[in-house]
Amino acid sequence: MTAIAAQSDPACDSSENPVSRYEFWAIVAITFLGAAVRFAFPSAMAIEHFDEGVYASNLLFPDQGNEFPHRHLYAPSLVPALIEWSIILFGDKGIAPMLPSLLFGTLTIPLIWWVARQWSGPLAGIAAATLLSLNDFHIAFSRSALTDVLLCFWLLLAVYFFERAFRNLSWVFAVAAGITTGFAWWTKYNGWLPLAISLSGLLAWSLLARRDERHVFHRLGLWSVAATTALVVWSPYWLSLPNGYAEVARNHSQYVVGFAGWWNGATQQIDAWKALPSVVASFFCCFLAVLSAGCFLALSCDESRSEKLRSSVDPRQVSFAAICLSGFGAIGILTGLNSALVLASLLQLAVASWITFREVTSASKSTDRFLCFRFGLSDLMLAAWVGGLILTTPLYRPYPRLTLPLVLGTHLMFGHWFAALRFEGRTNPSSKHIGYHAVVITMLLTVIGPLLSAWPKHPPKLILSAWLSRNELAQISQRMIRDVNSLVEQQAHRPNGPTRAVLYVYAEPGLFFHLPAEGLAVQPAGNLNFVEIEATQKLPTFLVTGPHARRIQAFADEFAKRAEQFELIARYPYDASDFVRLDDVSATQLRAHREPLEVRLYRVRVPK
Repeated sequence: MTAIAAQSDPACDSSENPVSRYEFWAIVAITFLGAAVRFAFPSAMAIEHFDEGVYASNLLFPDQGNEFPHRHLYAPSLVPALIEWSIILFGDKGIAPMLPSLLFGTLTIPLIWWVARQWSGPLAGIAAATLLSLNDFHIAFSRSALTDVLLCFWLLLAVYFFERAFRNLSWVFAVAAGITTGFAWWTKYNGWLPLAISLSGLLAWSLLARRDERHVFHRLGLWSVAATTALVVWSPYWLSLPNGYAEVARNHSQYVVGFAGWWNGATQQIDAWKALPSVVASFFCCFLAVLSAGCFLALSCDESRSEKLRSSVDPRQVSFAAICLSGFGAIGILTGLNSALVLASLLQLAVASWITFREVTSASKSTDRFLCFRFGLSDLMLAAWVGGLILTTPLYRPYPRLTLPLVLGTHLMFGHWFAALRFEGRTNPSSKHIGYHAVVITMLLTVIGPLLSAWPKHPPKLILSAWLSRNELAQISQRMIRDVNSLVEQQAHRPNGPTRAVLYVYAEPGLFFHLPAEGLAVQPAGNLNFVEIEATQKLPTFLVTGPHARRIQAFADEFAKRAEQFELIARYPYDASDFVRLDDVSATQLRAHREPLEVRLYRVRVPK
């Protein structure tokens, strides 16, 4: 909590704020809603991203230990292993490769509710969960086969365990924090983030806490136990790396832009944020207040619970907050930007800052000179989380997915600020109708509001951008398979064995995943030396290239030397999704010019 608190904060004590049936059913509804939008339109989900192809294609290499060549350079093995088991159980033609991200993305909703509730109270939990449930950015990555959604789940759980370990001086929670950090490390190479966040928050808290509360060495011992546990959990994978971690570090170093590229990276990441969220995300911000108000208005009227709460909720104040945030939702609809969240966050920051200033001023009159600095551990760990990632994320190449942990932290902080409004007062069951009025006014503002103003120059999308189809590469692969089979059928001398043709795919793992078919042998290619092998003389052999090959100068140079050995068979126009394109260009550049892409099929000429 942002305001001054005692060491044992009621917001963090479940005995002071028990989960009522209203809150329970509210979070169940929010979770099911989040699951529905993540699993919706399964036909629009498909492997398309380069890294997705790497993680999902491991079972195509049984002779290499079920591992895509050089897969260890991209990510540790936890997510690829989960995808493998998902494909084994459910097949590779549906949403099986995306299933781990879909499940963990959905589970993150109740997890963020619980963490925010423990740190800042029930209102913060509902607010954070509501934001995450329909966050277009998080939904998009939950519908992918990438590692980032799983990393966020482990990161959130590990940081929570660290806070509990420090607050309760608990060795059990320290070990739990280490285990979950180890899982995060098995998920992505920056899985050590919980260690950095927790240590930064702990050191900051130790500087501000009272001397008799610090127990610095005890808490540093807890952190050391957690760090050691995390290293032990991750060490089997570390030791299994074929050339040690140095090879991985060298590969990642080429994507570090440093402080010289910080500003460009930050602006490009913000540009991507503005490009991905749709009106539905902005529209749902207005319902944040309504869900919170409805849940806790009912909670405040529950006589069996009212005595256990520190203070009950005044329906008039909650209704006023709902109406204000509804206006921000209407602004989001009219502008086509997710400005609702920005404006609401600024409002909450201003209110929370004012409350903090008021209480610090009041506390300064106390004889305890430390009281005005007694921020909670969770406050400073959250500040380390958000502040640290704001500083360090733009130091890396601006892939939009790298900001997902920061998005998660901002949702926690928004719930924190929302709870800082501290609606207080007494109420009674007869006041429930005020909450209904808030719902009605909210719906009127968000439905009628857009009709009273002209649409902006660029009308916003009326569906979640995360629902847009990403299956064009899969469709191209099916057309290519038909074309190859047709060419083989037209040959005078058809192959007699089970393998009728060989396809080499250059630098397109996403396309590679979709190409295996009966009678076709598909191999990844890192160069064009395959034209010299004996099998190329016996079987029809093809080369498949895509946008990545065009960007690789080594491929262009090698292809120019061997151009007479390849015959262009077909070109397949390919409009990559924004999900993929934003890795290479900024959203502003993408709006100004959408580069035409294509996939090419070449046949290897056999010397006579």
